[in-house]
Amino acid sequence: MKKDQVMKEHKTPFPIVVEIFEGKVAFGVNGLIHNLDKGDLVALEGNVPHDLLAIEDSTVRLSLSIADTAGRVEDVANKS
Repeated sequence: MKKDQVMKEHKTPFPIVVEIFEGKVAFGVNGLIHNLDKGDLVALEGNVPHDLLAIEDSTVRLSLSIADTAGRVEDVANKS
């Protein structure tokens, strides 16, 4: 993610894991902001509203449940 890039609030019906490889992000969960740095992990159950804001250029890995689809994730990214 580029600095100041936003992924608007969304949710997935499936569990996810988000890992910060580089940079810093503000990760919102149910309206609470968590500042994540390189090496931090977050795991969410399905149907938990969340959003992201890149505080600096960042590399973020999203691990999806096998039941999820790449197309759904692309749709969320394109709407942000």
